[in-house]
Amino acid sequence: MTRPADTALAPAELGAARYTRHSFARSFLRQAARERWAVSRTRWEFDDSGHGEAVYRIDADGTLLHFAVFSTVLRENERTDRVIAKRWDVTAALVEGPVPDDRLAELRREVPRQEAGRADAATLVWTRANRSERFFDYVVAQLAAGAQPDCATMGDACYILRSTAFYSNGKFGLADFDRLAEIPPLQVPYRAQMLAAWLLREFSYDLVEQCAACRNPAAAKLSGEWRRYLGLGNATGLGMVPFVVNHPHILDAWCSARELPLAHALDAEADAGSVRRASELLDRARRYFAERDTLTTAPYLSGPELADRLGGIASLLSEFPAGGFRWRDLDDRAAEFGAEARAVLHTVLVELDDSLDAEIEHLLTCDQRRRVDLAQTCGELRDLLADRYDWTREFDFTDPNEQARFWFSAEDNEEPRRGNRGQDPGESMEHPIDVARAVHALRHDLAAADAGRSVAEFLLEFPWHRGIVARVQSVAGLRYGEVRANLLAGDFLPLHLQRFQLALYGMENYSPQSTDWLRVTLFSGAPRARDVESGADDDWLFTRKPGKES
Repeated sequence: MTRPADTALAPAELGAARYTRHSFARSFLRQAARERWAVSRTRWEFDDSGHGEAVYRIDADGTLLHFAVFSTVLRENERTDRVIAKRWDVTAALVEGPVPDDRLAELRREVPRQEAGRADAATLVWTRANRSERFFDYVVAQLAAGAQPDCATMGDACYILRSTAFYSNGKFGLADFDRLAEIPPLQVPYRAQMLAAWLLREFSYDLVEQCAACRNPAAAKLSGEWRRYLGLGNATGLGMVPFVVNHPHILDAWCSARELPLAHALDAEADAGSVRRASELLDRARRYFAERDTLTTAPYLSGPELADRLGGIASLLSEFPAGGFRWRDLDDRAAEFGAEARAVLHTVLVELDDSLDAEIEHLLTCDQRRRVDLAQTCGELRDLLADRYDWTREFDFTDPNEQARFWFSAEDNEEPRRGNRGQDPGESMEHPIDVARAVHALRHDLAAADAGRSVAEFLLEFPWHRGIVARVQSVAGLRYGEVRANLLAGDFLPLHLQRFQLALYGMENYSPQSTDWLRVTLFSGAPRARDVESGADDDWLFTRKPGKES
């Protein structure tokens, strides 16, 4: 039995989410390993500083793809992860088919321009990244000296390259979504972006070793542990919040990808093998989070605090028999340790069963079209609001705090921002993401309408309600289409929705830098290209730091 929407879509519950076997990074690498995708370098031309270009060939189960990378070296004051950036250390493109010299020349001209560039329809993804100011040169220096990076110096960060965007689905002329659906290895939504991110990570290893070798031909290479541990950095901001609100069908699919496997796991009967495996993973998770003692995590639990609570859950599990109970019994008792620790337990329990892998992938493709049912009666629409939107009644929009903020895009660079209502400029361009407030206004005007009156007649009198009526009618069949939050409230915390989405992508090491943005890591511990080609997609959940016991 899946959890009710009011529970699953509560902001604090969304903000506690952790990645699972059904997160996009994990499911992508399972497919790549199962089909033994082969990655090889066909071009590698770089100077001592790492300025140059590379081309990687990907043989993906009979489909030929290439990843073209263009690298430069920016001054430190030129680096920014914001959308207003004009230059990046690394830009790259994932393309379908061969890359002869003339096509490479076109990519070389357009890809580094990013927003100002133009792609062809056989180009699938554009991306860009910057070197880590703290760690790229440090790792180069260590390798050049014949040594490996030091865990204490690296701290809890585990990347040397940080991505800043993945563009696809028709933007700048890139292949549209329907074209991706025609390429077998990339038919699952987000697979092309995950491939591009994974290849950026692969490139970061090659680049840092290239720079070290230029300093010292006898330089060390990254050890096996470090090559697996280092991931790809990322930073994300407010733009993710309007996206998930404006795409309720996608939210429903994403939340279902979390809730359905969880319900399946909780209803399963534990046996000796699954109890032993769950105990091992809980212990690994406890040690993993205990190591993250320097990571900025507020307003969430620190790594050591979370580790302590996981220790409590592990103790609970030791009180259960070796088998013959439902995992839901453990989960119910684990509630005392809070949503964040319980979310890690959910990750562990979902990991025990792979039977839903294919089914969950099919959930991710959804029809997002919205239509207004003009023949529906006002009485039926009122009933629909009562059934699906009763949660909006908890917000009192006569209270100034419930409308304290507004969302808009900056005029100069289209960055999503929040302003203080009545104080900051931009209110006249407010984004319509106020679902709770719009439902409240619709309910008020519907109250006086005759029950048998058609929606068509109602909208002739109240045309400004057309958008929310279309939304309410179109998402009526969705279980998880609406976040239970008022995004206009002064105390709304964007981090909750951001963390939920990042967990679905497969990211970890959540490190909030404010209420509005955070840093994360993708693919830390994941298999490398040679591992995938050999068919290895081994156990990389909660990968420990190099030199630590497994």
